[in-house]
Amino acid sequence: MSSASPRPSPTRYSMLGERPANTRLTRETKRPQPGRRTPHRSSGPGPRPGDSLALGCLFPGSRLLVSRLPAARFPAPGRSFPGSRPLVSRLLALRSRAPLTRLPAARGAVVAQRPPGVVVPGRSWAMAAVGKPGAGGVPTVPVASGHSIPVLGLGTSHRGGYCHGAVVHALQKCGVRHIDTAKRYGCEHLLQRAIRESGVKREDLWITTKLWHSDYGYDNTKKACLESCERLGVEYLDLYLIHWPDAQVPGKSNREVRAETWRAMEELYEKGLCKSIGVSNFLISHLEQLKEDCVITPHVNQVEYHPFQRPQELVDYCRSRNIVFEGYCPLAKGEALTHPTVIQLAKKYGRTPAQICIRWSIQNGIVTIPKSTKAERIEENCKVFDFTITEDDVEILNGMHDGRHVSWDPSFIV
Repeated sequence: MSSASPRPSPTRYSMLGERPANTRLTRETKRPQPGRRTPHRSSGPGPRPGDSLALGCLFPGSRLLVSRLPAARFPAPGRSFPGSRPLVSRLLALRSRAPLTRLPAARGAVVAQRPPGVVVPGRSWAMAAVGKPGAGGVPTVPVASGHSIPVLGLGTSHRGGYCHGAVVHALQKCGVRHIDTAKRYGCEHLLQRAIRESGVKREDLWITTKLWHSDYGYDNTKKACLESCERLGVEYLDLYLIHWPDAQVPGKSNREVRAETWRAMEELYEKGLCKSIGVSNFLISHLEQLKEDCVITPHVNQVEYHPFQRPQELVDYCRSRNIVFEGYCPLAKGEALTHPTVIQLAKKYGRTPAQICIRWSIQNGIVTIPKSTKAERIEENCKVFDFTITEDDVEILNGMHDGRHVSWDPSFIV
């Protein structure tokens, strides 16, 4: 559900020539800096008659520059690949005749825009946020890709974190238009059925999924993206995230694998298969490395965020670089719901503890994705736009931060 500045339809590319060796592809070709390692890309040519169809050979890198031509090469928005088309054919279609340089839309992704709005106590989100309410009536936040993400979504997870009836209810009755999932959760194929049954139009939805570390790497990332699209029954993703900073690839550093993976993400974004791209569980050190190694700044960073875990330094870093900060586990897996301070504030405002935590997160400017498998809880979680927590009470909740994690802790990953 991208409202602001829709991306141009994907285009055909043609070869212009080779760029000098030992340079990294950026908005303008830069001179190599002494003592600084340049990420490797092979200089293989585009496909030729008789090329192998082995999946590992589908996406060689290149040092070729390309330009835009007006003819369309990929399906326009709203049109899908034929469902019967084999995966290998789709992978070949994804590989252009020559690899990519950065398109104007991609270049725009790293140009500073106005940062996401932060709710000011005493004012409604619609007044304080830059974006307008989207489909379903949920306010949105602008993303550097030119699209807008609903500020409230529905999270899913593995180990009992999915309920078909609850998802359908959320879409039909609660105005939810933002669904967050991942390959690791194992429910992408189930979401396809729920979305179809709900009757909600694809263009009104924001669908996020994530790349698991077993699929990191240039070739694997592209293949995994298409597989996620097929399981979800969509022709594009609104947001595709690198799920975790630890690559776990023998013989390669985490930084090297993350950079290689991100280059594939950049190309998926440029081709329109991913409207926005980002990372999850990345700290400042990981984002700084990515900035040095790649071109496009992540559009979103999804991180654990709740009253006990409020990484304000990371939030400020992301805002300074126009990265939307998205928070999962806003209820701290239920731990925040029994805290005396949260209970006291819930009584004061005539709300539930869950609504206090979610509203606090949104008022702090965080895109928030609570998870529930119960229809009545999802309804409760969505009723957070008709009241405001005072500035003093927001500060009380901010003061609950003690650094605890209820999910993964990425601080030990280099």
